[in-house]
Amino acid sequence: MTANRTTPSTRPPSARRQARLHAREQQRQRTTKRRTTRLALWIGIAIAIVAALSLLVVRNVQGQPGRAMPIQGQTHIDKGATHVAYNSKPPTSGPHWNLAGEAPVAWGIYKEPIVDEAQIHNLEHGGIMIQYNCRDCPELVSQLEGFYNRYVPEHRLPLFQNSSKIVVAPYYDMSSRITLTAWGRIDTFNDYDEERIVKFIEAFRDKGPETAP
Repeated sequence: MTANRTTPSTRPPSARRQARLHAREQQRQRTTKRRTTRLALWIGIAIAIVAALSLLVVRNVQGQPGRAMPIQGQTHIDKGATHVAYNSKPPTSGPHWNLAGEAPVAWGIYKEPIVDEAQIHNLEHGGIMIQYNCRDCPELVSQLEGFYNRYVPEHRLPLFQNSSKIVVAPYYDMSSRITLTAWGRIDTFNDYDEERIVKFIEAFRDKGPETAP
């Protein structure tokens, strides 16, 4: 006599397939959730980093001497050519001359004003203009010129040892007694302030859009 065989109770093939599909779907959902969570975390970190860097940049700009002026370009124009009006007095950027011996002018101390179209080329080379608006102010002139003569020998530029990249000159068409200008930057005040002048120079000297002595 043949013994009866007992077959374990199993679910129908369709039920097993549905169970596997359900398990796979649950696993897929868990994997997707983990990926989404990680992505959101990395996005959050990236946003935080960008925000922190932006804050540092803003604080750095706000902490710089003077104030920024919109850049008006750096086109070279012929002497006597018409051009857009400059957005500050003295100017900090814009169309200017490129004439050997005239623009840029040699660095140093001047007793006569330097025309706008020439001094802008000095700024383009990373120069600093220290200009004063007074005709009968020997004390102020002596202070500014004395500063130049003291500062320059002790603060040579690493790449341009024979270039001060500073000009001291009168400028009679401005509202303040003293104005400091660099490329795209200006600071105005009325009383001699050596610390203020030094900070401006250290922040912007030799940082124009062109590298030249």
